[in-house]
Amino acid sequence: MLDRRFFETYRVCPSPPWERAVATAWSAMERLTGTRVRFENLEALPSTPALIATNSTQKYDFMPIRNELKRRGIPTVTVTKGKNYHQPVMAFLLERLGVVPLASRGYLILIDFRTVFGRRPDDAEYRALRSHLDVGTPLPAHLANLDHAPRTLLGYPFDPSADTWRSLVHRVYAAVMAETRRLASVAVAAGHHVQMYPEGTVSGRLGQGRIGAVQLAWALQLPIVPCGMSGCPGAFRGGAPVLKGGEVTVRFGAPYSLPRDFLPPGFMPFEPEHESRHRAALDAATGELMQHIDALLDAPFQRREGFSGDGTRGTHRFL
Repeated sequence: MLDRRFFETYRVCPSPPWERAVATAWSAMERLTGTRVRFENLEALPSTPALIATNSTQKYDFMPIRNELKRRGIPTVTVTKGKNYHQPVMAFLLERLGVVPLASRGYLILIDFRTVFGRRPDDAEYRALRSHLDVGTPLPAHLANLDHAPRTLLGYPFDPSADTWRSLVHRVYAAVMAETRRLASVAVAAGHHVQMYPEGTVSGRLGQGRIGAVQLAWALQLPIVPCGMSGCPGAFRGGAPVLKGGEVTVRFGAPYSLPRDFLPPGFMPFEPEHESRHRAALDAATGELMQHIDALLDAPFQRREGFSGDGTRGTHRFL
């Protein structure tokens, strides 16, 4: 689980022996299955660090792109959800392969709700909690214990006599996202590109973008390189990290930089109040990014009118 101690001791840059071992095993599986990863317009990728924003159509689709980039001597780290660190084998590998952990508000809600109630919230409860966090609607009466039970959330203490649950989640979200930003900056300082999924979930066609990618690029002053990956569902065996053969096409778009003045100088990335105040600008920049990615995809993977994504639904997106 992601907590304060986890972030304090986490090493974000890849461990060379583990990276080589996994790359060797992955390359062998590509050869055995006849899987081909084809890059198009790789020359668009700057020689200095950039944020590579990609779609995701398969849980392990970071493997083909990361392995091919490594083969070409291009250092890269990947941003991934906190829930992936709850699977012991995956957590062991993620902590050694150059991965930046990210704890979303949904993840924090699920972790804290299970601590207080010993179960997962149903979809209606989750929507009510997000509404309480986002716009301050009243906390449902049967969930009021969230405001009254002393505890810690990811190592951050909660004293109900001096704080509210809403304030707690906002405070912890800002703190853990500051850690994500710090770790990404460590990787960038070491010369690594940062690969990130703006959708925040797996989807057969391009779905709705989230505002995290543009905030991270703006905070780290990185150019954005849109990237479309097509063919992963056919190359993998279901949702497993196992190839069955086929072709994956990875198309890189032209890099572009967000104008520094599209957000005010005092904007604080991932601070809930700032995100809310400047939501229109963040949504517009995210919409532009998703259009760039869509143009790089084969037709079966492009966004369809009225389509918002077909990935994991409900609270299972987060944990």
